[in-house]
Amino acid sequence: MSVPFQRISNATVADIIFYDPAAERRAAQMQVDWDTYFNVGSQEILYTLEFGWWPAYVDATTGATLYANLPNGQLISAFNPNLLIKSDQTLIRLDTFKAVETFYSSLVSDTSNVNSVDAANYGHALERYEKEYEKALQLMNFYDLYQDAPNGPTTKLEENWTADADFFNNNRRWF
Repeated sequence: MSVPFQRISNATVADIIFYDPAAERRAAQMQVDWDTYFNVGSQEILYTLEFGWWPAYVDATTGATLYANLPNGQLISAFNPNLLIKSDQTLIRLDTFKAVETFYSSLVSDTSNVNSVDAANYGHALERYEKEYEKALQLMNFYDLYQDAPNGPTTKLEENWTADADFFNNNRRWF
């Protein structure tokens, strides 16, 4: 079962204006509602987090305890989007870059409006999103695995420990 729709962060149009003012100017020409792009982008990111980031996160944070690591004895068996820390800057940047990428991809895929500037901006937005996602894989500090527990979200020590993307030899675990 996949995650239900929800926004992954508190990103707003102000974040788009801050990170990519040209995208906002282009969208203003077309009177675009950014909420549509934030919603589509957030859903894509949720899928990416659930099927890409989550298994690596569980392996790195709980290791060989095989998902039975919550203080109340519950199994950590599925990605829970409610545990995302929506005010985290990494998630805000992911959400912003994905919204901009989705906006430009809608222009580039429209055969009546393909132009070299939009195509270049789409490539640039895609690259920014991919770099931010790579950083997110290394940080992993935007998810509160131990919700309501005294240790809160991923600690700096866990963050440093999980920052090595090859810690488990490219996610292949050896014991």
